[in-house]
Amino acid sequence: MKQHIRYTQKYMGCLLLSFCLLATGCSKWLDVQPSTQTTEEKQFSTEQGYIDALVGTYQKMADSKSYGKDVSYGTLDVLAQLYQNKANQTTDSYGQLARYNYLDAEVIKVIANIWSTQYSVIAQTNYILQGIDGKKNLFSGSNFNLVKGEALAIRAMVHFDLLRLFGPAPASGADASTATIPYMTDFTVNPGKSLSTTEVTDAIIADLKAAEELLAVYPVIDQIRDNADNKSLELFTMFRQNRLNYWAVKALLAKVYQYVNNKPEALRYAKEVIDSKGFFFINGNTNITNPTIKESNTIFSTEHVFSLYKSDLKIVSDNYFKTESSTAEAQDLFTTLANLNSYYEVTVANHAIDIRGPQASATRWSQFNASTVYSTKYYVGANITNVNQKLVPMIKLAEMYYIAAESSETIAEALGYLNQVRTARLIPALTATAINTTTLLNNELFKEYRKEFYAEGQLWYYYKRKNFTTLQNTVGGTMNNAKYVLPKPNNEIEFGLN
Repeated sequence: MKQHIRYTQKYMGCLLLSFCLLATGCSKWLDVQPSTQTTEEKQFSTEQGYIDALVGTYQKMADSKSYGKDVSYGTLDVLAQLYQNKANQTTDSYGQLARYNYLDAEVIKVIANIWSTQYSVIAQTNYILQGIDGKKNLFSGSNFNLVKGEALAIRAMVHFDLLRLFGPAPASGADASTATIPYMTDFTVNPGKSLSTTEVTDAIIADLKAAEELLAVYPVIDQIRDNADNKSLELFTMFRQNRLNYWAVKALLAKVYQYVNNKPEALRYAKEVIDSKGFFFINGNTNITNPTIKESNTIFSTEHVFSLYKSDLKIVSDNYFKTESSTAEAQDLFTTLANLNSYYEVTVANHAIDIRGPQASATRWSQFNASTVYSTKYYVGANITNVNQKLVPMIKLAEMYYIAAESSETIAEALGYLNQVRTARLIPALTATAINTTTLLNNELFKEYRKEFYAEGQLWYYYKRKNFTTLQNTVGGTMNNAKYVLPKPNNEIEFGLN
């Protein structure tokens, strides 16, 4: 009985959800903070109650133990060996994570927090979904479809990332029947049984397909940058890029189909997102990336298919990507200029102008010295009213081009997609003469993932999906499933979730 209570407290802490009503104005939508506790009956007696519950779920996703840090630019990029200082220290949890020391006491806490926070997000979606079909009459316009569709999509996305963290990748050769994670679809005190990779991905796809059908009623993308001046939009239908919108669901389906090596479906969904014309590459010649001014867009927000608004990003970015002392601080996340020059191939002809790299885009990087270079894409300047300065990218347009390239039937077709990203970043297109084998194509794709997703948490998933045995700049040795698969918290194994 105590175990069941513990499980309830851990994952179902939202039985009494805390939310406040949304006021008008975009800042209220983004900055709404839970302030009152309410019963389920009262919470879901109005449309606004459901909307508030959904907002609370996105806020939970932006928590630093979730996508607000650890399941993006924090833990995942430490595992991917992107922060050189973590390779040089062993005194904190990130230093031990860089060595895949999953038995370290602090590392155990980090992993347990990721697990419990992610399942808490899932619990909140199940809380929303459990009785929503019987409350359809409460909703106006398309809001029923939006609330239910987004809740299903969140549930699918979080399970997908849990699977990619706590389960072996298909390419690793692991037994397909191996138990991975539970797929929780009910708001219940009873823990679910861990399912195989196939069972979990089937459930993810089913949720995403249902979400796709629901969200088809509202495919509009309003672009974050325009919202401040667009007074005609109803508040709930604004900031679609900050929510799991119709196109984000299609993008997730592309990612899941790529994961299970269903290339035709991965290509189809990636192309649908590309062809939607709702997202576009930043203009590399005119984009203003100075983070200290209002027009700053160091995060390239126009390319976000889905990003999370994190209201306290300034605190996090100041703690990890900025130093006020004369020397780098222990918690900082930085690398060396030599590493960055290698990643962005600055010695290759016409590559130093890559707008993502340290040579061409000094305002996306802060160089303390040759061995201390920080990413400033999350830097929040004095002008904190700029929404773009508080976004954490979850799914980007470039990834859809990469998926399309990897899923293409011919090298020529693949290069067509890959070169669209490269030219948008102002570096030369690749030629079929130079890239004439699948091995060469895959190597270029790897380099693009490393350039594009620095401090965004995606490179670890790429390494694992492709079953890399050696990571660049690693202090963790040869890779295998013992390192790629995060161990489930000990108390979850007690529940029979192994």
